[in-house]
Amino acid sequence: MVLKIFFPQCCNKADSGLLVGRWIPGQNSAVVLAVIHYPFIPGQVKQYIHQMRGQSGVDLTVLGSWSMPKEGQEGMESFLRDLSTIFPQGQWLQLSREMGKIGFRCHVLTRDPSKSPFASQVAPIVPYIRHYF
Repeated sequence: MVLKIFFPQCCNKADSGLLVGRWIPGQNSAVVLAVIHYPFIPGQVKQYIHQMRGQSGVDLTVLGSWSMPKEGQEGMESFLRDLSTIFPQGQWLQLSREMGKIGFRCHVLTRDPSKSPFASQVAPIVPYIRHYF
């Protein structure tokens, strides 16, 4: 499976946080519109997205997490992965980049409905990351 991720160039140096955007139905594609940086309160993020949906008419959602850990943030990636239980959906993107390195790592957590609600499988994917803006 190839998942196309349209990712703004300005986000590739963003601090770790949540990826906000929308899935393009039937196309295995996602459009990232913003990164909400850590620290944040999940309840406020949900409220903000709900308000933006109402104002824009666009089906915005938390797509997953972006991780570019800085010194002293070694546990950030697992914290961001755990947020998939607070923002449940069929797929959870995990994009990450190491400081000073070129390229990204991308995984998608896919929920298995036959298991418990929070069971998931990690499946590495070959992303098509396109920079725009």
